[in-house]
Amino acid sequence: MKTAFDPHSLRNRLSLVLSLVLLGAGTLLAFGLQDFPRRLVEDYVLSRLQHDADLLYVRVLDAADADAAAQAAAGTVYQLPLSGHYFTIRQGERLIRSRSLWDEDLEVAAPGERAQLVRRQPGPAGQTLLVYAKHFPAAGDGIVVTVAEDLVRLDDAVAAFGRRMLIGLVVALVVLVVVQRRLLVRGLAPLDEAVDACRRLERGEAAALEIRAPTEVQPMLDAVNRLARHQTQRLGRVRHAAGNLSHALKSPLAVLAQCADDLAASGEPSQADTIRTQLEGMRATIERELRRARLAGRGPGAGFDPGPELGTLVTALKRLHAGREIAFELDLSETRLGFDREDMLELFGNLLDNACKWARSRVRVAVKIQPGVGSGGELVELRVDDDGPGVAPGLLDRLGTAGLRGDEQRPGHGLGLAIVGDIVAQYGGTVSYAPSAALGGLSAVVRIPLQAPYSPA
Repeated sequence: MKTAFDPHSLRNRLSLVLSLVLLGAGTLLAFGLQDFPRRLVEDYVLSRLQHDADLLYVRVLDAADADAAAQAAAGTVYQLPLSGHYFTIRQGERLIRSRSLWDEDLEVAAPGERAQLVRRQPGPAGQTLLVYAKHFPAAGDGIVVTVAEDLVRLDDAVAAFGRRMLIGLVVALVVLVVVQRRLLVRGLAPLDEAVDACRRLERGEAAALEIRAPTEVQPMLDAVNRLARHQTQRLGRVRHAAGNLSHALKSPLAVLAQCADDLAASGEPSQADTIRTQLEGMRATIERELRRARLAGRGPGAGFDPGPELGTLVTALKRLHAGREIAFELDLSETRLGFDREDMLELFGNLLDNACKWARSRVRVAVKIQPGVGSGGELVELRVDDDGPGVAPGLLDRLGTAGLRGDEQRPGHGLGLAIVGDIVAQYGGTVSYAPSAALGGLSAVVRIPLQAPYSPA
């Protein structure tokens, strides 16, 4: 089962990196939005204060009544009490104050000669003032003009603007993250299609990889296409070779069987029996090896649905063992398995046939999905139990060996469980035999990874 975030996923890693880049850029922009508008407003207000300071200096420099000249030059906004616009003019011991100061003082350190000073400081009535003071040349110690303006409303406006921009920035970042994620998903979609196509090939379904992908990915898809064609050709050659071998061996074996019959007719039954015994062993060995070749020459098939397939197989076995009343108990998963149908029918056919030979009256079949151990994948567990006499403990580990038969009086060549082992091995699974805890006979348990890679060999 995959976790919510797979650190090995290229899509997730690219998405994470791009999201972090966007977040970093958005953080820098957020800091800029908090500082830049405030500086812009202060620079604008400061330019006005400098203009007012220059105007006041010019008016009072040679005026006969400096106080009246300053008040007339300042304008109405400097006349209203506590209006937020203030000035003071100091020339020696003489101090001229704007009427807007009322009875408040504007304490500002005097700048040095021909210097100027800019700073924020508290003002009357809880105001926040931007203060500009400049030392102008004049007779005596010169003239110091100080002009101030309240910034509370402007600060509030800047703060409101910053909040709106911050909200807009967050929304934009979320939209960008979603868009870049979708672009990544669409850009890497050919990889997902390639994986789906490979899984269809694994199930034996038609799946041509006619996918146009980015330049970096297309060579891999082309290689998979070539590999699939090569595998199909190789498996075809194996099937052809197996068929040729089967036909080539039929005639020599028939000739040898005829020779054995001739020997028996000529009065040498012991030699005839020896030849027949060897021929039987040869047939069993050839059948086993041909079966292995057919398994190697068969690619993955069209999938296996346990319910209907095993139902049909059980019906056929009931007819085959019609003389015995054998009850079949089925406990099957409804999951369609991505294994070759013929392989699974061969596997279950041999296991069930073996169980029917030994069972007294009951055979139980179970197909379940089990959690894997260690790797985290899932396993398909196939279990066949019977209520027969079971197997001697010394033979349990040897079951599945070609030619091993628990009872020579029973029909067969001892190949059924060996074929089961071959099929299971090709799917990377395991098969084990043990006394059946449920029915008392033999229990055969096959475990195959659910996403098992088919491995013809």
